[in-house]
Amino acid sequence: TTPPLVAITNPAAGSKVSGTVSVGVRASDNSGSTGLKQSLYLDGRLVASGSGGSLSYSWNTRKASVGSHTLMAISQDAAGNKATATLQVMR
Repeated sequence: TTPPLVAITNPAAGSKVSGTVSVGVRASDNSGSTGLKQSLYLDGRLVASGSGGSLSYSWNTRKASVGSHTLMAISQDAAGNKATATLQVMR
């Protein structure tokens, strides 16, 4: 089957973040969003997970070090196909 599509909708890649940032993830699959499982990682650490077509996480950047940080979203459909979206932001 076809792997799902996944995108990090907020923040924008390469942006400078501060304060509390709402991180948004959207995913879709050709068989619908019902069987989708999503995971969000911040610098390699799992910070949020859920099911369905969207996922959100409230990131308090005040606790993050100054510099570059990597957000990675993984979506898996009911058939086991995976898709990944990655971006970097600056604190």
